[in-house]
Amino acid sequence: MKGIKIAAWTLTTLLAGGTAVAVSTAATASAAPAAVAKPAGCSTPKPSLTESNGLLKGRGTSTCDTSLTRTLQVEIKWNKSVFPDPLTAKSADSGTKKKYDAQVSSCDGGAKRGYYARTYFTRDDNHHDTKPRDIRSCG
Repeated sequence: MKGIKIAAWTLTTLLAGGTAVAVSTAATASAAPAAVAKPAGCSTPKPSLTESNGLLKGRGTSTCDTSLTRTLQVEIKWNKSVFPDPLTAKSADSGTKKKYDAQVSSCDGGAKRGYYARTYFTRDDNHHDTKPRDIRSCG
């Protein structure tokens, strides 16, 4: 049994004998912890999305004043009107250092879709996105 909370609704899926049954019930919204823009002493993570012969390339960079253990995540996502947007590929750069440069590349089966890159520090709820771009990926 899985429960997924979406805004003020909870969607529960029961799998029994190969049959999926979805039931929705009203739920109360819970307060989320306050997000900070970035870890103290670090620049706002900068995402980028490029493409070369259909190969999607996502990148996230940030520089910090002090060397502490951090993880900068980068994701390539499909811009779709569902929540959350489907993940195409992800990677991370982590360690005890000042400069972070997370990079990921992927083909998506030759699909033509709107893609964007997202980057964020894993101890931070605030993410930074590029504008979506229509790209035909490599196969």
